[in-house]
Amino acid sequence: MLKAIIIIVLVVGVLVGGLLTLRNSGRAGLPDDSVLQRAAKRAREQAAAEEAANRDGNGRPPKSGGP
Repeated sequence: MLKAIIIIVLVVGVLVGGLLTLRNSGRAGLPDDSVLQRAAKRAREQAAAEEAANRDGNGRPPKSGGP
């Protein structure tokens, strides 16, 4: 009986420890809001630059090589 109680206590301890670790590390990889805003701005600028590079001199997208 004592052996079963010790095993149950150990299992509960491992589960609680794992849950606390997950709770504390949940936001560890998430960068600051300023970093996210800079990344979004950079992505918009790159998309605009690519779009401008893909247009021909008349301001129209290039013709596709299809039939």
